[in-house]
Amino acid sequence: MAGFLENTVNRLSSRLSALSRFNARHEDLLLKNSQAIGFIESQLMARSSEQFGENEMLRLSMAISDTTSQLRTKSVAFFQLDYAIKRERLRDVAANGEIEFVLETITDDVIVYDEENMFCHASDLTGKMMYRGNSKEQRLKYQDNVIRRYTENFHKIYNSWGFQEGIAAWQYVYQYLVEGHLAFEIIYDDLKKPSEIIGYKELDPTSIVPQLSKDNAGKLFLQWTQYVPNSSQTRTLTDSQIIYLSYSNHFRTKRVSFVERLIRSFNLLRIIEQSKVIWHVMNAPIRLTTTVPIGSKSIQKAQEDVREFLNILKEDINFDNESGEIKVNGQPNILFYKNYILPINDKNEQVKIEPLSYPGPNLSGSELLNHFLKKLKMDSKIPYSRWEGQSGMGAFTLNAEGITREEIRYNKFVNRIRTTIQELITKPLWLQMELDLPEIKGDHKFRNAIGIRFNNDNLFEEMKEREVANKRLASFTAMKGVINDDGTPYFNTEYLIRKELRMSDDDIQTNLNYKIQEEEAKEEAAAAAVPPMDAGAGGGDMGAGAGAAAAPGADTPAEGGSETVEGGETKGEGQL
Repeated sequence: MAGFLENTVNRLSSRLSALSRFNARHEDLLLKNSQAIGFIESQLMARSSEQFGENEMLRLSMAISDTTSQLRTKSVAFFQLDYAIKRERLRDVAANGEIEFVLETITDDVIVYDEENMFCHASDLTGKMMYRGNSKEQRLKYQDNVIRRYTENFHKIYNSWGFQEGIAAWQYVYQYLVEGHLAFEIIYDDLKKPSEIIGYKELDPTSIVPQLSKDNAGKLFLQWTQYVPNSSQTRTLTDSQIIYLSYSNHFRTKRVSFVERLIRSFNLLRIIEQSKVIWHVMNAPIRLTTTVPIGSKSIQKAQEDVREFLNILKEDINFDNESGEIKVNGQPNILFYKNYILPINDKNEQVKIEPLSYPGPNLSGSELLNHFLKKLKMDSKIPYSRWEGQSGMGAFTLNAEGITREEIRYNKFVNRIRTTIQELITKPLWLQMELDLPEIKGDHKFRNAIGIRFNNDNLFEEMKEREVANKRLASFTAMKGVINDDGTPYFNTEYLIRKELRMSDDDIQTNLNYKIQEEEAKEEAAAAAVPPMDAGAGGGDMGAGAGAAAAPGADTPAEGGSETVEGGETKGEGQL
């Protein structure tokens, strides 16, 4: 099949294997030096009949999910034997209108498109990487090169998914909430010497399983094995070729997706709805019993009398679904008064018309229905204000004081989904940066700084942060005004910035970097505004200027190896 390597020649590229190990966090040492039996490891050992002492790789493959590896927060659909059947059930449940409303509301909050059809942007890397170079100019050049590659690769990755052409990202989030598992293959331009990521292929999560393997040096590394349907063949892919997302983790939660938490409350609500519908259907028609005395008449004469009264009392009521008209005995006008004359004989026997009573519970009220509807709303995590209300779909306010705790919890839930979904972009982006700049593989600060900023139309969290920031600033200003008896400030400014404004070291360093860039821009603008001086007339001054400029040169690093500096284009702790 095109695009696949045959099992007999399925030799992984050394370059792709190296990419997989760039992001490894000493999985081999974590497993080899661990002495205890982990939770997931013990669960799988109890279920497996194979002796782990004879198969060390199988035991390690099961134990890796208990360590601080990338698989700790993921559950693998391959190990869930009933997942394929459960997935079909989840899809059927998600097709109901109430569940669709919940899923679409959450997905709309997770993926928010702007006017350029972008739902996210690359995070700012300024001051968040290890800078290389012997001088500040070299470090600034290195920074500009990394940020330029980073921005270009982000847009390439975004376009390679096809996100700019439709609502593919919205559909993936919707599918993730329903099925709970998403798996993709990262496709490179060349398997032997990859240089660029060109696309992705969606995989069946039930067909791939992570496994550990040893290289020639005996170090463990993660790879994935895909089982070909209806065949005993397998295909091996490196971890740099797989993106795997899961809603739950191994054995710690029984629910595999978000929709599964809605099944119980939705089924109870549907049962109550069906009961009310059945009750109204059974009680809407008016049922009458007509007693006709026949005395000693023959059966034929009695049937004639019964038919006669049936014809007299019969009324045909028809409701037209298309026009909404009601016709009684073919007439569009409803008779509001009708007089029946019934005979009575000397034995006081007469025709009796009585309603047929149907004893049973009265389900005309909506209290029970509202109870289970409220339960569905609670399980959906969507704030009650987002559901229908007396004034529509709930009021939208920009006042942070009106934020309810359910809005805050819902915003945290949306952020958790975004944290998982962003791997669709962050993992390929990190791999592409490693391909373009191999020297960046050891930069842990850069690896942690890679991320995306989602567009957000939920301003409650932003309003809350701004009000907190304003109150902190007011407290900072008040404490800054406290002075000693001699008129000097009592509190140190740096202390107040860290204590009252709660600025982290990264925030302080980033602010310092922007101040340095601003000063350099002013110096460059001032230098450009000074007219060039004549060499003969200004010789003395130039000589003095050269002597003055020679003093800072003492700090110039010696020529030789490259210098790696942490914390932006500054050379040390806040110094040039």
